[in-house]
Amino acid sequence: MKTTLTTILFILLHLNSYSQDSFIQLPQAAKINCPMLLVNDTIIANNHIIASKEDITEVRVLKDKPTRATHDFYNLSENGIASVTLKKKIASKTQAEINTFFGLNANNSIYVNGYLIESAKYKFATESIVEVELLTPTAENKMEQKFINIWTLTQDERVNGCSNKI
Repeated sequence: MKTTLTTILFILLHLNSYSQDSFIQLPQAAKINCPMLLVNDTIIANNHIIASKEDITEVRVLKDKPTRATHDFYNLSENGIASVTLKKKIASKTQAEINTFFGLNANNSIYVNGYLIESAKYKFATESIVEVELLTPTAENKMEQKFINIWTLTQDERVNGCSNKI
């Protein structure tokens, strides 16, 4: 009996270690293939921020699926991550600045395109903010307090997908 119980426990732990982390997202999260764009490793933007290819110093595309334990941008990677280094300086706002502007606690949760940002190090390119939603708790979103969802995708991109031009 003890051996059987130990074997079952071992199998369950083994299976659990290979299970995928689930993404923390809102019901209205973008379900289309629009990769998240990170500029200079910490600024969340959209591809409209890049005026010309001459502005780009480096482009990196995440090939392998990250894990939550090794990448603080894991929750933003469901549709892929593209990272660029730009020559020009990008105007940006921190999550705390955005929360404070909307009268929320500085460390309140912020979502981008419906996906939770799990690290406070990420900022938003002000030029890439298409829409800001101040959302209240509902049975559907299961939140406990008001929160912000920032869209970097246009209405058309949310419905029809991205052009994926960088």
